[in-house]
Amino acid sequence: MASVDRTAYPHLRPLLSAEELQAGYELTEPEQHFIRQNANGNRQRLTLTVLLKTRQQLGYFPALGDVPDQLIDHLAQPWGFESPMNLLDETRLKPTLHRYRTAIRSFLGSQPYTPEGQEQIEQAVRTAAITMSDPADLINVAVETLTQHGIDLPAFSTLDRLVGHLRQQVHEQLFRQITTALTAPQKAALDALLVVLLGEQETGFNRLKQTPGPPTLNYLRQWADRLDQLDALLDPTPFLRDIPHTKIRQFAAEATALEVGDLRVVQQAGKRHTLLLCLLHQAQSDTRDELIEMFLRRMKRIHNGAQEQLRVLQEKHRALEESLIGVLGQVLCQAKEDASDSVLGQRVRQLLTAQGGQERLEQQYESVSAYHQNNYLPLLWPLHARHRALLFRVLDLLHIESATQDTDLLDALDFVRRYRHARRDT
Repeated sequence: MASVDRTAYPHLRPLLSAEELQAGYELTEPEQHFIRQNANGNRQRLTLTVLLKTRQQLGYFPALGDVPDQLIDHLAQPWGFESPMNLLDETRLKPTLHRYRTAIRSFLGSQPYTPEGQEQIEQAVRTAAITMSDPADLINVAVETLTQHGIDLPAFSTLDRLVGHLRQQVHEQLFRQITTALTAPQKAALDALLVVLLGEQETGFNRLKQTPGPPTLNYLRQWADRLDQLDALLDPTPFLRDIPHTKIRQFAAEATALEVGDLRVVQQAGKRHTLLLCLLHQAQSDTRDELIEMFLRRMKRIHNGAQEQLRVLQEKHRALEESLIGVLGQVLCQAKEDASDSVLGQRVRQLLTAQGGQERLEQQYESVSAYHQNNYLPLLWPLHARHRALLFRVLDLLHIESATQDTDLLDALDFVRRYRHARRDT
């Protein structure tokens, strides 16, 4: 049974603030006129006042004995009644109270809870139960539906039982919808998850609920193995294609909370197979998500490592850059002197020779210019090569699609996959 405090079902509280009393329980002139016309005597008018204002605020008529004294005293003030004052006796004056409730419904334009009202609830809850799972949420849907149509709310226990019954019916319909297309071998494969196979130490069901370790690089290979094994069991996607994701997650969570023995005793095969399909689907989805996260973190670390190496190399080559700039400065100084081209060329050649020769200076220049303008891409390969095969395996396990019509990146990825083992220039 759902807790009334977790739902939007209104109920009387023992103490209300002055602001709440003023906002919800102040009498208007039309309301006072209505009460004068339909009740004579102080107790009668106060009782009708309490029924009117509580029906407005709660959506139903509470038992008069449940109305707090604080609220009764507040509603007695506009009439000038002395407090405390007792309300009418519900057991002895049932016809009078019935007449009051009928008059209030006519005044408010509302109607009692009838089988027609239940039909409206059933339609709304059945629709909501396809996506919602929490009984409290479904009770809220029922309360909102009745409120919108001006129908008295039934007792909370009535709504709770009705919602539970409707929710079960919707689930049974989903079980049939999901498992109708299952073949006998597929059902056998799912049932095999609940037994310990020859040569195994635990059931496949327990392995579904386990993970190979934290999603770190050290466990990347084990996570890839897990996805490979999960995909080899059965593809649940065709059976769950038209099922809302919220329901898949709910059924998967329900299966996770059960033990092997609990699932074995589920007599309804459709329910048992549905829970297993949803658990398998969730395990596959979660494993893919973890692999994607690990893949992205690994690629980020590779790039960060290359950038750090570039920074170290740039720092290391700083003295080399200053030396080359010094050579260029000396060449410019020679060019300022009044000398023929042949003399200038001879002096420059002598200067280059003094600095180690043209070949050595060219090597220094190439070493510095290779990482010019923060180009760290040439440094990626050594860091990437160690994990290249495993990263390709992860990519093979993932089905990657473009979120737009632009497929250039996917085309590039297909090209890299196609020539991953090539040893020649492509």
